[in-house]
Amino acid sequence: MTVAALDNFSGTVVVERVLSQLENGCIFSAKGDDGRLLRVKFSGRETQPLPGEAFEVLGLKGSFTDRYGKAVTQVESKRMRRVISTGALLGPWLEKLSNVGPTRSARLVSAFGPSLPETLNDFSRVDEVAAVLEPGKPRLALRIAQQLYAAVAAKSGADATAAAEVEFLAYLESLHVVDVQVSRRLWNLVGGLDAKQRLQRNPYLLASLTSWKKADYVGMRLLKATGEKDGVDHHPDRLLGALDSCWREVLADGDTAATPERLATLLRARKVDPALALQLAEERHAIARIDGLLRAPGAAWLEDSVRRQLLALEAAPAALTIPTGTELRRTVFDAETAAGMQLAAEQHDAVVRLLALPLAVLQGGAGVGKTTVMKVLSTAWEFLGGNVVMCALAGKAALQLSRGASSASRPRIAYTIARLVRLLERQQRAEESGGAPLDSDVYVDGKTLLIVDEASMLDTPGLHTLLGRLPYGARLLLVGDHGQLPPVGIGRVFHDLVENGTRVALLTQVRRQAEDSMIPHAASTVRSGRVPSLQRWDGQAKGVYAVPAKDLQSVHRRLMALGDVMVVAALRDTVAAINDEESAFRRGRDAKTVRLGPMATVAVGDPVVATKNRYREAMFNGLIGKVEAIDNDDAVFVRWEGESEARSLEDNARLDVELAYATTCHRSQGSSAKNVVVVLENCALATREWLYTAITRARELVVLVGDDAQLGPTVLRRTQRVTGFRL
Repeated sequence: MTVAALDNFSGTVVVERVLSQLENGCIFSAKGDDGRLLRVKFSGRETQPLPGEAFEVLGLKGSFTDRYGKAVTQVESKRMRRVISTGALLGPWLEKLSNVGPTRSARLVSAFGPSLPETLNDFSRVDEVAAVLEPGKPRLALRIAQQLYAAVAAKSGADATAAAEVEFLAYLESLHVVDVQVSRRLWNLVGGLDAKQRLQRNPYLLASLTSWKKADYVGMRLLKATGEKDGVDHHPDRLLGALDSCWREVLADGDTAATPERLATLLRARKVDPALALQLAEERHAIARIDGLLRAPGAAWLEDSVRRQLLALEAAPAALTIPTGTELRRTVFDAETAAGMQLAAEQHDAVVRLLALPLAVLQGGAGVGKTTVMKVLSTAWEFLGGNVVMCALAGKAALQLSRGASSASRPRIAYTIARLVRLLERQQRAEESGGAPLDSDVYVDGKTLLIVDEASMLDTPGLHTLLGRLPYGARLLLVGDHGQLPPVGIGRVFHDLVENGTRVALLTQVRRQAEDSMIPHAASTVRSGRVPSLQRWDGQAKGVYAVPAKDLQSVHRRLMALGDVMVVAALRDTVAAINDEESAFRRGRDAKTVRLGPMATVAVGDPVVATKNRYREAMFNGLIGKVEAIDNDDAVFVRWEGESEARSLEDNARLDVELAYATTCHRSQGSSAKNVVVVLENCALATREWLYTAITRARELVVLVGDDAQLGPTVLRRTQRVTGFRL
């Protein structure tokens, strides 16, 4: 298929048929104001169209030609909203109703015109409508008319809500709230026929959704509109709204708690008296304390829930008998033999310790053999009569774990956490209904050991969701490296458990790289807060080196010629710039290209990365591939990492693929490459933990690209999280 963007589009369309409904958008056919057929491609999470509904659409109009050569006008939109169907707009909806169809619908539109909605909401006119529907057949016509009025009554309720939404959004615009995403989120909070009144009763709801300047402007106007004149600056709603705004800033940094001093500073920046705001929050139980820290209420509840879940897991009686002493070590030795492994003493001791703990943490830097330990541990657990389920946050990490922990005699599937949660939910529903789980479902019971790899990347909400699906008696092992970056979301439970130390087995000896490699030494130096002394890179095949920022392009291209290279940067803009530059450089003037979506245009030879888990297409978040071919119908064929043959990229998956000449450090976690280029940038994201993570992605060579003055500040800059989690 081909798409060519032409010009702007603004108009009302009526949905004919939904072609595709995804989490991040939809595609549907529709009729425009002029009655012509359109194809609408919408990118957004909150709109799920139904046939017959009308939408106001803004976007770019172009042409779409499918693989059969059929052309149709297409509108690509990021902004559309439901509108109330009036007059002729009701026609397409009526056509979809049972016993109405196009002919009878056309009769109604022709007979009543713009007054059709009013007519169909007035049941006293049912005989008049029946006569139009089917002249000459009064009994049939009356029966159809009665069915029609019932359908319209249901639609009227939905339209009333749509009208309230339109009115509410217009009201927000009058308050200068024009951010579409913020407006939609606010509607989701207070949406309903009385949304405007609910907002007026809670004037600072915006404080947790947008900037304080905008929230305070709207809040002040709402307070004054309700008659508040004096003392507005110290009004309780404003004080608590300012605190909500502070927590929004704290949580955006990944923290779940803050020092009183930090909150006071944030409140003063909002021109709010910290003493008054914090005192009011204490009185209304809107704040919690722990070890001298103040905790965000929602985050505190979440962390306390995780704490209770983990303690309950530890307190559950063991479903398996775990041997002790010499017998336990003999079990581990037998597992080594069965797995075809020979563990070092440190690894053997780790397996012994982990088998004895219902809640355990395996901590180790990159390349220390964590996957090897997991493989032997799993074998030993199965020898004892249990079963093992493995998972990881990212799809690529799950794929690598599955490969690393499997053997010919014992294949093991590792799931992404998102997929595992869905499978466990299905298992719970089957058990509650008395049915049997599907053959494809994973089975977890009291004899299950759940292993979560790359657990340092798992945020507190994700862990809470996972723990909520575990059955009574199941055991948990969290595996990761607390020296790497914390999760993208809030909290850092894995890091907190490692610092607690009571449930931890440590691996310290690096085994991934050759013993003469400088990568472990450089990574350890950075991790300890010292700046490594690096020589200039001049083509060496192994080690850790540095080059000036101006050499990025030449270094990248030299290593690209050797293959298996990863470029890691902190800023997405930097990643995008490298991807654009390198892809343009490597394409001939007549190279055939295909636009996959707003983030990527690809040609043969381009490296690509999957940005979302798509199980039907066997694509996993973070999975790297290479475009091998593009046919005459613009079908794109990708050979994914670990696969021997290229396969076609499905149309629905195109939006979830980006170029991969460069990637962010967060996306690189769980991956490795023979050669890694690290782009040093003077920004808050480039920290000691970021640099350590980037360096440890390499198996043989690391080249740091940047000015000498940037390395020191990067090592000194810390990625720090403040949390209220305690176990």
